[in-house]
Amino acid sequence: MEQNVYDDCWQLLQRFGRAAEISKEAKFELFCQTWHELQMQHIYSAQTNHIEVIETTMAALHVAKRVACGRRTNGEPFQATRAQRIGAIYLLYAIYNKQPTKCFVKIEVSPRTWQSLTGYVEQLRLNSAEQRDTQQVSYIFWQLVQDNAFRFTALDYCQALDALAAYDSLESFAEAKQQKSSTTALLQQRRKPSGCNLGEELHGLAELVANCKPLCQLEAAYNKQMEPHRSSFPATNIFTQLQSVFYEINDLLADKEPTTSSGTLDQMELRKRARQKAMFGEVKEKLPTEEVAEQPMSETRDPHERRMSSATVFGRKLPDDVIRDLES
Repeated sequence: MEQNVYDDCWQLLQRFGRAAEISKEAKFELFCQTWHELQMQHIYSAQTNHIEVIETTMAALHVAKRVACGRRTNGEPFQATRAQRIGAIYLLYAIYNKQPTKCFVKIEVSPRTWQSLTGYVEQLRLNSAEQRDTQQVSYIFWQLVQDNAFRFTALDYCQALDALAAYDSLESFAEAKQQKSSTTALLQQRRKPSGCNLGEELHGLAELVANCKPLCQLEAAYNKQMEPHRSSFPATNIFTQLQSVFYEINDLLADKEPTTSSGTLDQMELRKRARQKAMFGEVKEKLPTEEVAEQPMSETRDPHERRMSSATVFGRKLPDDVIRDLES
């Protein structure tokens, strides 16, 4: 849920930044207009309990704090525009006064975040004190301070046992979308058939098989050395199985019959029987005498002994006495 809240807040700040660039001024009225265009007044709709309300509030405040300081949600700096940072301060004021649990959730700021927020507001007042948006930002920030909206903590959010979410792991909507599109493009590129041969792409398979040989010899020497202590140290066959797998892949690429060792085949047969035993229980094998006895019975079975239909009703010859009665 926090990721969805962050996506909405990020879109709000991005759209407000574009609108402010067009109007040449980041006014609070423009922020309110963008707020209503994105239907942000319904941000607390369909909340079922207080925990969800608190999570939504903390996620939105976290986004506003980070962007107001010129940082992403994970703390990394990025080139935030003047309108985006001003819009983030507007978002702090809007969310804090919009929340239905204002007495529960405050804006938790660390010393670094508080210094960045106050420093940016002072910088706006020094550089553009005559602009209307600067005056609005100064008033809104002063109003938040007067309402005791800030809670000074060591970190920007709780990271103890009461932590509701790891807000530093949240990513922006634009970055997630770009990463998803790049991943999709990479997968499509890999799905395209390549002109080179498959054997050429897997040319390192022979090298893997060659590297397995000394490991298999070392494994055999270890098993031979530990044979007197077999009850405590069971034999290992990891590298032997890997080598057999590499051989099978090589044979499949060369269109040959798979060459597997007898030990591997025995292990596969044992595993197959164990799976059948687990699913169906003990399966009694039929004796050869029973197979010989059942074979003649299956051979003498009448092919016409099945459900009668229009295709088979006249296929079988009638008895002679029935034919004589019909002819007479």
